[in-house]
Amino acid sequence: MKRTSMVMAVTVATGLLSAGTASATGWTMSYLPIPPGSGLARVVATDGAGHYAGHSDGKLITWADGTFADHGIPAGYESVETVDENTAGSVLVNARSYPAQSRHAFVFENGGFQPLGKVSGYSNTQGLGVNNRGDVVGTVFNDIRNGSIAALWPSGDRAHPVLLNVRSLLSPVDIDHDGTVLLNEQFGGAWLWKDGVLRQLVLPNGVFEARGIAIRDGRILASTPMGDRLWTAFDTSEEVPSTMNTMALNGSGLVTGWISAPDLPKTAVVWSPGNPITRLPAPSEAYGVAVGDNGEIAGALQGGGHDNTPVVWRRG
Repeated sequence: MKRTSMVMAVTVATGLLSAGTASATGWTMSYLPIPPGSGLARVVATDGAGHYAGHSDGKLITWADGTFADHGIPAGYESVETVDENTAGSVLVNARSYPAQSRHAFVFENGGFQPLGKVSGYSNTQGLGVNNRGDVVGTVFNDIRNGSIAALWPSGDRAHPVLLNVRSLLSPVDIDHDGTVLLNEQFGGAWLWKDGVLRQLVLPNGVFEARGIAIRDGRILASTPMGDRLWTAFDTSEEVPSTMNTMALNGSGLVTGWISAPDLPKTAVVWSPGNPITRLPAPSEAYGVAVGDNGEIAGALQGGGHDNTPVVWRRG
């Protein structure tokens, strides 16, 4: 059953600013509506055109045109966790069945949950990213405590996943629209895989470890012990202002996340190369989660009576 409610738009003034941080002139914050009585709701992803996806009390929720839709759970499962969404509105989720302790990845599209195919010898699947072509990257495994194997579900045949020819210490994180897969190496750096070829992200001198966060249109976000960085090619990167903890980026290089400010330990911010960090308006602690190609930012409020309340920031 689908339940809807109207979105409430509010403009929130900013408070104190930390050094090197600009005011949020021109940005407004809107609350995303949630199902009545919802104990926990989170926005996770966007199609880049003003639509959003997340979950509430273990059910898939999408938002469009100021309303929400509750899409429930795949038959035979107890809960879902939303992972990603592409420009076609296809939403990647991971479903759990607690009695059987099983996990399975689905793509919600055309009004229904479409299961991703399994690999012979592995009972569980986990989706980690979907690109605009509809390719899905993720893992297959039996007991997750014993590790997992990187896998790719091509858009034209998600019933037959392909195991990536990478060593077991490499774990997928995200997939770009051209099929490039971002992977993290245990106790090592971040890598890019495409068409069977691996390339490691080149790190600054003296830095030996990186954790990939996201990839969009050839731009890569990753964290290092010296702070987060933005790569525009596998061998070209720049430092994100050192006070920022990044969460996501769009194809234009607009980055969101949070900083620790004097008045709010977790303050939602946005940044792009050549510009200062800009603090987003919020009545409490907050952080950005997803950035659409339309420049809208989805995120959450925390504290002050808010419990991961889903919100959207827009310019103008």
